[in-house]
Amino acid sequence: MTSSSAIQNPVARAVADHPRIVKFARVGWLAKGIVYVLAGGLALLIVTRSFGWSDASTSGTEASPTGAIKEVAHSGGGPLLLVLLAIGMFVYAAWRLASAVLPGSTDAEGAATRIGYVVSAIIYTTFGLTAIALARTPEANANGNQKVTDMTGRLMQHTAGRWLVGLAGVITIGAGLYRILKGLKSDVTDDVDMSGMSPARARWTRRLGAIGEVGRGIAIGTIGFFLLRAAVTFNAGEATGLDGALRRFAENPWGVVLVALVGVGFVAYGIFCLGTFTRRRLQAP
Repeated sequence: MTSSSAIQNPVARAVADHPRIVKFARVGWLAKGIVYVLAGGLALLIVTRSFGWSDASTSGTEASPTGAIKEVAHSGGGPLLLVLLAIGMFVYAAWRLASAVLPGSTDAEGAATRIGYVVSAIIYTTFGLTAIALARTPEANANGNQKVTDMTGRLMQHTAGRWLVGLAGVITIGAGLYRILKGLKSDVTDDVDMSGMSPARARWTRRLGAIGEVGRGIAIGTIGFFLLRAAVTFNAGEATGLDGALRRFAENPWGVVLVALVGVGFVAYGIFCLGTFTRRRLQAP
């Protein structure tokens, strides 16, 4: 890129003016990768338990990013690791917010992308706050399933609450389908600098990202399914977080396959983030 084109490109100019900030922000992707690898492993534990292969002592583990953070809390050096993880989550959230406000496309797709970045920032800020709470009190209540159920129940107490929950379910399912299609198209390296990669590494990077997007899409879709089900049945208890959704699906033979796809997808996406965090670039919508 020439210097004149960089001046005309606000994103390129921001990167040129603040290269250290971009390098620091990439730590957020590292933290995100760690969380996804752990969450994927916990999801796969649900699969092994469905076949009776794992120790029952792990049955209370929550298979979700929140559960992954709780696992860190109970490990050696938990508080310090949680603080570091929280910093990573906050940095990643800031990265997404910065991406959302950068000059770029103003069409419907660009607007949807910006909204997605803001939602992502909110979610990862929540994960960061959860990590901080667990660092202060390792036994603090951080049940993702109950939070979703309680929030749904509060919404349903209002006149239009049931419709809002149903709409949230439909939008969440749509977001899941978008992720799945993105993965099937291998459209996963928009904000990754692939230059200088060997053909083999580039191929595996795309494969891991694609598998990860499909797994994430299925996970998002399962949450949306139970939100929609809660609205249809007018029963807030049907709504649940990712862990609850996976456990319910694992009760059926066909559902175990979905849970396994989520677990493998999460691990693949985590490895994808870990393998590309040094190559992430600030990308406008």
